[in-house]
Amino acid sequence: MPRLLSLLICFWLPLSAQAESDSTTILVIRHRWHTGVAFPAEHLSPSLMFLSSHFDAPHYFEFGWGDDAFYRKDNSAGLLLRAMLWPTRSVLHVAALNHHPSELPHGDIQAVCLDSKQLALLQESIANDFVLSEAGHPPESSPGLYGDSRFFPASGTFWLGNTCNTWTAKKLSAAGIPLHRLTFSAGSVLRQLTDQAACQPATNN
Repeated sequence: MPRLLSLLICFWLPLSAQAESDSTTILVIRHRWHTGVAFPAEHLSPSLMFLSSHFDAPHYFEFGWGDDAFYRKDNSAGLLLRAMLWPTRSVLHVAALNHHPSELPHGDIQAVCLDSKQLALLQESIANDFVLSEAGHPPESSPGLYGDSRFFPASGTFWLGNTCNTWTAKKLSAAGIPLHRLTFSAGSVLRQLTDQAACQPATNN
């Protein structure tokens, strides 16, 4: 029995260490009333590898989704009202960061720990929102909001029931993080993550 117990311990310890090493910390970032998701660029999955041709080996990728016109300007009450009341064209904003996202201007950051499968699911869900050509590449892009960043055409329409914050909630839900999909405010996204002690490896249902 003691020998069997020692063998079990020796077998369990490497598995435990591997589980910890497979965990990746992603960051949910709040920019005023907007939220986005960032993760280390070294963990970019095949589903998003087409971005490599647009950016030069960053340390982090940050993703956000929103109304085409309002997202680009971010300062017009008229554009905000239009985006909320009428379904409008959407874009994805991708920022390639050479420093930790905490150095960006933001309201708050919440860390979320994902295992390798969850991270792949998150990235696959994000990739599905890009409009791609038959060759699997974005047909166009334009300069982003800060640093080395780009806007890309996205699928889906923006309106009051489908905002940047409901987008963030849906992406996290796809990775197994239980957020309400009708999450309208950035504060609600952060509160839900904080309430569930978010930087613990989550479990898919």
